[in-house]
Amino acid sequence: MIPGKQNSLATMSPVGEMPEADGHISQAAGELRTAESVVLGFLVYTTVASLELPMSARERLTIIALNVLTTAVIFLLARVTPEKPRSFLGAVRDWLPALLILLAYRESGMFFTPDPAHRLDRVFVRWDSFLLQNKWVLATLSRLAPWPQYYLELAYLFCYPVVPAGLGCLLLAQRKSETRNSKIETRRSKIQDPKSKIVVDHFWTTVLIATLFCYAVYPMFPLTPPRLLFHDLPGPPVAPFLRMANLWLLGTYGVQACIFPSGHVAAVTATALVVRAYRPRFGALFILAAASVAAASVFLRYHYTADALAGALLGWAAARASRSCLAATTNVSER
Repeated sequence: MIPGKQNSLATMSPVGEMPEADGHISQAAGELRTAESVVLGFLVYTTVASLELPMSARERLTIIALNVLTTAVIFLLARVTPEKPRSFLGAVRDWLPALLILLAYRESGMFFTPDPAHRLDRVFVRWDSFLLQNKWVLATLSRLAPWPQYYLELAYLFCYPVVPAGLGCLLLAQRKSETRNSKIETRRSKIQDPKSKIVVDHFWTTVLIATLFCYAVYPMFPLTPPRLLFHDLPGPPVAPFLRMANLWLLGTYGVQACIFPSGHVAAVTATALVVRAYRPRFGALFILAAASVAAASVFLRYHYTADALAGALLGWAAARASRSCLAATTNVSER
């Protein structure tokens, strides 16, 4: 058995590497993953909130029914998933949290009540004015137009696939590691081989802590998107084809509110930090993507600066918290 200090995820190196890949998770069938426990905690929270807060009977029954069904699916997958990493049900279990994030987003929107006075909006927009009215920012957006605007719109449009792309990157790295030759195999002490299911659990635990916290608290901070309330888009107008795509997605599938902390920024930040922990080179690209999403959310007026900063901080905090959670709940044993 590997000594306890080496088992702890808290002993990650400065670049965030996990313990050596000579371990596997001795997880019995039916045992919940840490990420699944996070989801169940959120479902309990929304169920209790639906019973205590004013809402229509239809909304209340919808939330309870969806939560009961989701809970049953989670426990069923935990019970029947075989210990075969490439089984169909194993893949369903690995990817299910992506759908559960959307469920949590929609449920949280049922608790949102707008503030007609827009008190918090007026506080946040005053903070934004220092950035949006900066002469250097305005000069850059004007002289380089339309390319900064196009880049930021494209970055915000691609914030949606960043999370599944992050998990896909780690799973592809796992598949690639299985075909490495013996020469590369000798380097495993330097490069983490993401074979263990702990990688998937670590990824989703981090992302879910970040996103579900945003969805749990944002109804307490009633905000209207600044693009709708203040129409304060900085810089000259440019061809709106990319912006139209973003606005269509937000108008069709969004909850028509400004989430504080920003769920988009929190999710992409959490994703970038986990990918960087296992694959630093790919992680650098994801960190660039996360920074671009944060900048786009502010300069394109999808969010206030406070939303983006709080989301980035939450993503970082979730990455720290997930390591502690997994260190306390996983059993890494020697092959």
